[in-house]
Amino acid sequence: MRHATLNAVLMSGFVLCWSSGFIGSELASRAPLNALDLFAWRFVIAAALAALWWRLLDRRPVALSAWLREMAVGALTIGGYLLCVVLAIGEGVSASVTALITAQQPLLAAAIATLWLREQLPAAAWLGLGVAGSGVVLCIAGDWQGAGGAGWAYALPLLAVISVTLGSVLAARRPSGLGLAASLTAQLSAAALIFGVAAAGAGGLALPGSALLTWQTLGWLVLLSSFGGYGFFTVCLRRLGVNAVSSAIYLTPPVTLAWSAGMFGEHVAPLQLGGMALALAGVTLALLAQRRGRHTRGAAHYPRRPGGGECA
Repeated sequence: MRHATLNAVLMSGFVLCWSSGFIGSELASRAPLNALDLFAWRFVIAAALAALWWRLLDRRPVALSAWLREMAVGALTIGGYLLCVVLAIGEGVSASVTALITAQQPLLAAAIATLWLREQLPAAAWLGLGVAGSGVVLCIAGDWQGAGGAGWAYALPLLAVISVTLGSVLAARRPSGLGLAASLTAQLSAAALIFGVAAAGAGGLALPGSALLTWQTLGWLVLLSSFGGYGFFTVCLRRLGVNAVSSAIYLTPPVTLAWSAGMFGEHVAPLQLGGMALALAGVTLALLAQRRGRHTRGAAHYPRRPGGGECA
């Protein structure tokens, strides 16, 4: 019971803090400092704080291969993922729609595994994929006007999905064995490098300045999104696995939607609400079908007694 309660607390913290990243991206788009510059400083500050935490708590030597592996994970799950999210929101895609598109990660992974790896996916799961995809299309249609006709911007969250999926698989299948503080330091350093290069390529890395909104946004992104979001992400991934973490991501779009409406007063079109409900329904159908299919395949592997009953 204690483990179940702890798992519920960890997953709730993950959903809340992961959703804060989309809100932080919206805040960054409204701050005086360019969003790419702001995110670069966010990760520089976060990496420095993580390194200090690591230095104080754990002084064990780290193998170069383990460090590089964690940097690769951070480059995919933080750097590449958030760079696409920031660019999408900067082009006018709303935070809630961006969250909804990126939440389709497990379904995309299942489709890729079926098409490329020839894994079996039940017909009901394919139906769920189609329903969820239709819901996303409705949300995009309702959000299109806000993006100013930049239809290509909706491809950016899809690239974010690919990036975070590859990073999650790498982290789960080839764990580095580093502690949480060391892992976060490596991952945040990789993200700082990616955003530093992106900011330099867009015109140079500017200093944060003294604007209050800039520092408020930095505080939000460093504390809630960096240490909260990726701290919970790393702990939940190690404790509960990729499937549980991926499933929890489906809860981030409604949380982000409520947060955006409360903080920014964003108008939510009925088409978007309908699309989000349809997407969540399709996701639920696909997940249930996949779980039922796994149970069926697992039962089929048990030998049967002559009387037809399964062996214990």
